[in-house]
Amino acid sequence: MILYRLHNMTFSSLVGADIASSVPNMRSFEMADETTSTVHVERNKILGGLAELSFHDAIETVDERLVSEKNKTKRLSLLSAKSWLLRNKLHSALHDPYIYAINEVENTDIFDEIEGDENSSVDSLFDDDDDETTEDNVNIEILKNTTLNGHKLLKGVVASVARENADKLVDQGKAKIVEA
Repeated sequence: MILYRLHNMTFSSLVGADIASSVPNMRSFEMADETTSTVHVERNKILGGLAELSFHDAIETVDERLVSEKNKTKRLSLLSAKSWLLRNKLHSALHDPYIYAINEVENTDIFDEIEGDENSSVDSLFDDDDDETTEDNVNIEILKNTTLNGHKLLKGVVASVARENADKLVDQGKAKIVEA
């Protein structure tokens, strides 16, 4: 503790200035927060309009708008949107390469207000079929290592499969039906 006080006294005497005097007053903070929030709101509106585009197309669109925009606040918002797009494009390329539209970026609240997320064209490719019924499934015990529909099943595993697949495996001598 003594060493800490000695260090502070030495620093103050060497610099010859009070650290607190270099901190801006609260009025400039309030104005900076107000400007920042306005830029963020405008940036989010820009990104919301580009939500269904890929990162590449969205960046091109922002670049085209930057060329023609003269208003400094709107240019700042466009630059903020471009920065967000570039940052998230890099993050997605490294961590989640299967993002096709910018509204699929996780951990962001920018696109929460946009309706229609439930039926996106890309999401429909990966939706589970709800039409399949589990009533026709049968529990089987695997007697020999085998592959079923591209999945390896090891000896001794009990699995629930469709009746047709169960009959096929039983006929081949690779499985036996287990009562539930």
